[in-house]
Amino acid sequence: MAAPERHDRTTHREAGKAEPERFQAGYSEAERPAVETPDRTGRDPVPATPRTFASILGSLALFAVSFAAFIGGAAGLVALVPPPARLAVAGCVLIIAGVSLALSNAARAETSARARVRGQMAEREAEIASLYAEREALQDEAWRLRESDERHRDVLDKLGDVVTRWREGGETVYANDTARALFPDGRIDGLHGRRQGEPADDPEGAREDIRVATAQGPRWFARRDVAVRDVTTGEPLIQTILRDVTDRRRIEDALVAARNQAETANASKSRFLATVSHEIRTPLNGILGMAGLLADTRLTPEQRTYADAVKSSGEILLLLISEVLDMSRIEAGRLELMPGPADIAGLAEGVAELLSPRALAKGLEIGCYVDPQLPRRIVVDETRLRQILYNLAGNGLKFTETGGVEIRIERLRDPGPTPDAGARLAITVRDTGIGFDPGDAERLFEEFEQVDHGPARRFDGAGLGLAISRRLARLMGGEITATAAQDAGACFRVVLPLVAAESGGENTEKASRPDSFLAGKQVCIISESRIEAPLAARAVTCAGAQATLVSPCRQEDEERLDAAMHEADLIFLDLAAVRDAGAWLAGARATGVTAPAIAILTPTDRACLPRLKAAGFGAYLIRPIRSASLRQVTTSVLEHGEAAVGWESAIDTRITDAERPEPQTPSRPLKVLVADDNDINRLLSEALVRKFGHEAVVAADGAEALEAVADGSFDMLLMDLHMPGIDGVTAIRRFREMEREHGWTRVPVIAVTADVTAEAEDAALEAGADTVLTKPIDPDLMRQKFAAVA
Repeated sequence: MAAPERHDRTTHREAGKAEPERFQAGYSEAERPAVETPDRTGRDPVPATPRTFASILGSLALFAVSFAAFIGGAAGLVALVPPPARLAVAGCVLIIAGVSLALSNAARAETSARARVRGQMAEREAEIASLYAEREALQDEAWRLRESDERHRDVLDKLGDVVTRWREGGETVYANDTARALFPDGRIDGLHGRRQGEPADDPEGAREDIRVATAQGPRWFARRDVAVRDVTTGEPLIQTILRDVTDRRRIEDALVAARNQAETANASKSRFLATVSHEIRTPLNGILGMAGLLADTRLTPEQRTYADAVKSSGEILLLLISEVLDMSRIEAGRLELMPGPADIAGLAEGVAELLSPRALAKGLEIGCYVDPQLPRRIVVDETRLRQILYNLAGNGLKFTETGGVEIRIERLRDPGPTPDAGARLAITVRDTGIGFDPGDAERLFEEFEQVDHGPARRFDGAGLGLAISRRLARLMGGEITATAAQDAGACFRVVLPLVAAESGGENTEKASRPDSFLAGKQVCIISESRIEAPLAARAVTCAGAQATLVSPCRQEDEERLDAAMHEADLIFLDLAAVRDAGAWLAGARATGVTAPAIAILTPTDRACLPRLKAAGFGAYLIRPIRSASLRQVTTSVLEHGEAAVGWESAIDTRITDAERPEPQTPSRPLKVLVADDNDINRLLSEALVRKFGHEAVVAADGAEALEAVADGSFDMLLMDLHMPGIDGVTAIRRFREMEREHGWTRVPVIAVTADVTAEAEDAALEAGADTVLTKPIDPDLMRQKFAAVA
């Protein structure tokens, strides 16, 4: 491992590498002991080279030669000396030999001692070198630890966290600089120690934010305690980390305050709108009801015009109130969808019929086409889908001066693993009105937006219909888009998920597809219509026929018209396309046309039905044409020709107000209690009850109502929910208790209210009401309720 660099650009090892050399001073180069050299790379030191066997053998040989030479020299010397002196010489030689041996042994001992000293010195040097290497490693590690500690301390100081360590009981053993700065007077000890109720065996974990008084004032800290041990003594400690979250708490408190304020404002707005709606609907009930009663009296044409204007203005005001309430519910998230099985064809054609009087009043057309490949019944919130269609088609009629509005309901398929995967319902509403700038498409879906602005605008309205429709479509999992060209009309497209309703364990989508009841037939449609005629041609084409759409007023269509009529198996004649339908049919018969003819007329043309039947028409259809009526009438006419059965099958249940029959006298008159605190509404309800042929008894509040019904003689109760003293809900509940106490037969109770909230309806039903009618009261609906009881 490379030694780390110090701040002075030197390493710890370089600073102490010369220190072992001083222990070798005093030796010559030849006498310097062989030592184990420490390896600077950290490996084990290399030991001194030991004496080999050859050197020992050489020393023995040298000793033997020296000893032989000495013996030979001594023997030669003794031989040269005279015999008498030989003994003395031999002794001298022995003495010299002994002394030599002693000196030799002494020298050898000294050499051996010096060798042992050198070996010991080498061992000590090696040990010292190893210790120095170990010391350098320890110094490096200590330096790293100091650097790491400094970095951590810098990080903590930069973060501003308070870090302390303390013993059980709260004694602080460590505090970082931030802690000492925020708590200079020792108040930090008050933060330590366990709180009451905190488990003793769980010191680790986050706690809630705490508010602490510091040198900088009160601050909020997020506290976390962690169990640690002292690195030196191993003593168990608690490390507390406090992170300053004052800014976060301020933001959270501001958000909570803003949310509470928004919720309070939203609740206040909802209460305000509910109150305003109730207070407006109450007099509006009197306005519309009295206008309806006035229209049933003998009036001059001028008076009837005024009465109709009052009723029309009241209906517009009622629509505006409903739109405002719907927008309020959607914004508050209180609008709940109620999906269920719905007849999509009947729903769409019903909207077209509902709007047809408005279209006829402006000289416009409105038509509807439903793809026969659609399931007969789908799962959808029928009420909200009808509202979307009504808003879109109603807007089209409002902004259209010539032409009309068409509604097309079709099926879209996305690629998927199965044929029905990804199926969607596409609703297209197209008009021939003023259109709009393509850049304004998204703006039109905003609240209170209009195509034209300013005091000089031509079209009235609050500008909420499209905004509500888009939000409803999104709640259903779909979307609405708008496309248009200036002065060329507008086209709105709604795409929703398509879910077929299940019936009896069988998918109705597979059981409801119509047969080709016009397969192989030639159908001629004679009309000037720009909306309904093309839709009718498409419908008969989907039924298997070959349709030809021609105009009797165009010269270029004369030859095609003549050929189409002679080849046709069935003829549809729009009465608006010819001046005299009877004369036209007579002329066609004179040219050899034999195909049965079906007249297409508006509800206001019923007066000419006997003349059309006498002229030879096989049946008739009322505009806008229903798909079921088209199938029923065409099948009957093709089977029976111009027989009377064709007219019988063409009977239409749609009637105008002028054709509405007078209400029949009930089988028996009912005794009805009318309880309402509003004088006008009470007078209106009493008048309606008497108009239906029943007896009315009035009460001005809940107490009077309960006093009146105490004898148990009433057949029905009309109870307003909002009354002074005893309200309608309480009165209904007490009346049901009277019934149970006296064993009376259950009497129908109809709750009447201008409060359109779901809470009011639920409260009335829970108290014992059989149904709830919302003001303004629909006379036809009330008549049905009375007829069911009578």
